[in-house]
Amino acid sequence: MPNEINEPLSNKPLQEDQPLVSIIIPVYNVSAYLSQCLDSVLAQTYQNLEIIVIDDGSTDGCGNICDSYTHKDKRVHIFHTENNGLATARNIGLQHVHGSYLLFVDSDDWIENHAVATLLTVAQKEKADIVVGKRILEYIGKSISKQKSEIPVQIFKGKDILPAYVKGTFHDTVWNKLYQTAVFSEVRFPDGHNYEDVATTWKIMKVLAYNAGTIAVLSSELFHFRMRKSSISHTRSLENIIDCWNAYLGKYTELADYQEQIITSCVIATSRMWVNYIGFSKEDKAKASEVFKEMQTFIINHKKKIIWGKYSCLTKITCFCFQTNSILIIWLSYLIKQTRDFLKNLFNRMYN
Repeated sequence: MPNEINEPLSNKPLQEDQPLVSIIIPVYNVSAYLSQCLDSVLAQTYQNLEIIVIDDGSTDGCGNICDSYTHKDKRVHIFHTENNGLATARNIGLQHVHGSYLLFVDSDDWIENHAVATLLTVAQKEKADIVVGKRILEYIGKSISKQKSEIPVQIFKGKDILPAYVKGTFHDTVWNKLYQTAVFSEVRFPDGHNYEDVATTWKIMKVLAYNAGTIAVLSSELFHFRMRKSSISHTRSLENIIDCWNAYLGKYTELADYQEQIITSCVIATSRMWVNYIGFSKEDKAKASEVFKEMQTFIINHKKKIIWGKYSCLTKITCFCFQTNSILIIWLSYLIKQTRDFLKNLFNRMYN
């Protein structure tokens, strides 16, 4: 259970006539980046904030860094927990939210100092349930902007939400969005699982689509996403691969009208199992066997649609490979993947 909230000293006046925005920051072993993240949140031009920091059992001194910020600003509330994973940390944060708006920030990232003000202004003007901002990919010594829309603000309402979502107009990530807190009244992240963004976002989008919700998408780049080798999205453990598959399969199953667009994500999830399988331990291979069969069945059942449909060559190749249990093809796929990773690490020094 979380510890009691500390009572720090106050040094910033709150804007009591403005909506309270709750910011949830899960923290786990990111001591090298944590201060930059917290400083960017404290520096927001919009000050009526509730900053909820969950130290998810860090072992690298993050807990002490978190505690030090309670003496800098009374808006910072720290909860120390055992290590239960990102999904559970976010859920703990949701239990302690008092704001009418909600923002998630990952502890190795940072945000522009006008991020909250920009997102909130649009949310209030458009009466939006969610406002989405653009991200900048941050490598060592290099920032890469994602393509920005020429339209400053795009508005999607009701029946237009799901088509835009599956098209990729706004992604599954939760950390680049300002939410009305009510959006999460019936939704929680899947405890103990990764790819929790995927498993949660489609549910929110479906509810908003069928209840005349509104989503605003900005062209403004407000979020800095740090590219790290050790991040969850770059880790290919068996647990991660299975969580990825289950998240996308759930999305595919529940958004029945958009399955053709979601198939590619499911195939990508199967490819992660395919190219990593040989490298698993004997125990992990045993654990993976049922999921492997489930993936193979999915691919076989959709092979005609994939092979003859408008899908990428990589999607078609993955589909072709998964038709067989040939150990030779599995080994070849694994070796190609290992070679690619070696060359990537050799020539790409931009990752942390």
